[in-house]
Amino acid sequence: MPAKPSLVPPAERITGDLSEGADFISSIVAGLLIGLLLDAWLGIRPIMTVVWLLAGIGVGFWRLWRRSAELEDDAAGRGYGA
Repeated sequence: MPAKPSLVPPAERITGDLSEGADFISSIVAGLLIGLLLDAWLGIRPIMTVVWLLAGIGVGFWRLWRRSAELEDDAAGRGYGA
């Protein structure tokens, strides 16, 4: 009996080639929003915004680096590349 097709498409078909860029930008935006909310709540104006913005940038680059390593491993496993 053949496998039943899934009604939910794979993530690659939903996001296309924008997933890595969207991950990067969303990490930065999330860090910025958390920092702004904490600054407003604690009343210590730029400190938390700067800290959380830098954390968001760091997480964004880390996720890009991890995804790049996955793509390299996948390409090496298929015999592509130099």
